[in-house]
Amino acid sequence: MKIRLLILAILLSLCSRAQVKVSGTVVGSSGKPVAGANVFIQGSYDGCTTDSLGQFQFKTRLTGQQILVASFVGFEAQNIKLNIRADNLTLKISLSETENELNEVVINAGTFEASDQKKAVILKPMDVALTAGANGDIFNAFSTLPGSEKVGEEGRLFVRGGEANETKTFMDGLLVSTPYYSKMPDLPTRGRFSPLLFNGSVFSTGGYSAEYGQALSSIVALNTVALEPKNSASFSLLTVGTQGSYAQRWNNTSLAFTGELLHSGLTDKLFRQNVDWMKDPFNAGSTIMFRHKTGRTGMIKAFGSFNYNTSSLRYNNFQESLLQDILLKNNNVYVNTTYNGMRGEKWMIYSGVAGNIDTENTSVNRDLILTTKKTGQVKVSLTNFTAKQLTTKMGAGLIFYDYRQKINMNGNYVLPFSNSLLFSFIESEVKIARLVALRAGVRSEYNSLIKNLKIMPRLSAAVKTGKSSQLSMAFGEFYQNPEDDYLKFTSSLSPEKATHSILTYQYKEGSHTLRIEAYYKKYSNLIKYKEEYSPERGNYTNNGSGYARGIDIFWRNQQQLGKNDYWITYSFIDSKRNYRDFPEAATPYFVSKHNLSVVYKRFFMNINSFVAATYSFASGRPYFNPNNPDFMADRTKDYNDVSIGLTHILYLFNTQTVVHLIVDNVFGFNNIYGYSYSNIPDSRGVYHSQPITPSFKQMAVGLISFQL
Repeated sequence: MKIRLLILAILLSLCSRAQVKVSGTVVGSSGKPVAGANVFIQGSYDGCTTDSLGQFQFKTRLTGQQILVASFVGFEAQNIKLNIRADNLTLKISLSETENELNEVVINAGTFEASDQKKAVILKPMDVALTAGANGDIFNAFSTLPGSEKVGEEGRLFVRGGEANETKTFMDGLLVSTPYYSKMPDLPTRGRFSPLLFNGSVFSTGGYSAEYGQALSSIVALNTVALEPKNSASFSLLTVGTQGSYAQRWNNTSLAFTGELLHSGLTDKLFRQNVDWMKDPFNAGSTIMFRHKTGRTGMIKAFGSFNYNTSSLRYNNFQESLLQDILLKNNNVYVNTTYNGMRGEKWMIYSGVAGNIDTENTSVNRDLILTTKKTGQVKVSLTNFTAKQLTTKMGAGLIFYDYRQKINMNGNYVLPFSNSLLFSFIESEVKIARLVALRAGVRSEYNSLIKNLKIMPRLSAAVKTGKSSQLSMAFGEFYQNPEDDYLKFTSSLSPEKATHSILTYQYKEGSHTLRIEAYYKKYSNLIKYKEEYSPERGNYTNNGSGYARGIDIFWRNQQQLGKNDYWITYSFIDSKRNYRDFPEAATPYFVSKHNLSVVYKRFFMNINSFVAATYSFASGRPYFNPNNPDFMADRTKDYNDVSIGLTHILYLFNTQTVVHLIVDNVFGFNNIYGYSYSNIPDSRGVYHSQPITPSFKQMAVGLISFQL
């Protein structure tokens, strides 16, 4: 820690180069000053907010061609090209007013969106990057929103009583079948993609559009950025490795690369942990993004990513009373290409193709398991705007999935299967007098492996209850194919089903957002089995069922740059399932009845620094104790965590530099995720247990990033 503080002090002492003053006034179309508007240079933190007279003033060390952005709620943002030289700049900026965000009713039951300005703006890319405790991971940031569960040993997104595999991720409308890195037993994973790749994201906790399927609980829809604003490059040094990026911008085209090499050896040595690493985790990854604007409205996007990660550890398998040497290697390639454009003034066309190959090589005490998953997808959709208050979207596509697992364990086994999913959808939304909105749709899916056709209705509605408030509802049926670990043994299974019913009240005025949502989710056709991983005929059935019901509350005060920005979420859930090998209906291990998150951020302009803090709470989770005759009746102690993030922006050799420090679990709470019990009782008939705890009690990660 002293070394990091010394580095920071040295960098601060070097920040003394000449600055250019940028000042001026922001007014509305009527000529009246706009107080509280954001004025900043795109791609930097140089900027400020306007005072009560609409005036602004800040200094910058940036030079050459830059873009100045001026924005405020209720006005269209302005992008102004600047040529910054040695002289100070004085500007007058005029903003055009737009309609109030909630003057027109919008259906939003079950959805948190960060790109559609007509809905509540919840999380932007920088929100994700600067949320303390999220560590720059999209899914960890979403875990601070209502409806999500704190399942620390997983690192994946659990939503409203649903398992992690019930939340699907889409990029630019196309499925990402493996959005997470591979994981070791009892250790969390994280998402593969940086939040800075995206300009908006939708986190739907249920009742989502007929355009999406194969997700019983939730979807995360990520929308990648369009053209890069300018040529840029960056290089980052972390306590766990290095990262770099380069972007080239032409008139209608841009190309961007990123790369990273990460190794946790230093962090593992600095912070004591309860993992016996034989080989510290190593990751190499890269992305490429090509963008080309075709005419006035068309855009071609191409994206590709590659990840390689490996690690090995000695795992204490307490259930089997043995130590296991586990080696994991994973290669993942994901590519997609999409086209969006208008055909005339009434039709918008979308087309996309994607592919995903994931190869996971696992060795357990020299027993080998090689799992390969290949996914391909094509999708086409049309959106019609013939009537001003009526929008219709329709589309179809094909998803091909190939799974192959080779096992060398007391013999050689091969477990393969392939499945093609043909889907189509149509959905219309009509708005009546800006007071009522109705959306109805239907989705169909046919599985070639399961030989099953499903028709899924979707219905949503909203009505304004005041100038700044509205009431929304959503209902729908959702199907999802059984997991790979079941289908590799038998194809005589039906898709699992969930029925969602959601009621939402939302109030939004100025910087304040209040959202209260009640839901009921009914499960049917869940998979049950007598013995896990058994190929015996009749072992797997669709006789499982369950439910999840609860209420989510969200409050955010999102003030302008330089002021407080915070949100508070609370979720209550009651959920039970009779599935897998459960002898009776019970609350699953991943469900906490009460979840609370408090996230705070503020940018202090006088010292060019962000301060962020997050408090997370979850009530005790159930676990199976073989010493207790009541099934899943025991509870862990409550989960608590306080994490902080500190970010300082400075100039080093005329280069914008960001120094970032993250500290997780500042107060060192002794959290327990559950317990593992021995399969063999002692002489007294007692089954002994071992707690499942975080790998680190506390951890800090430092980063220095240079904008070259």
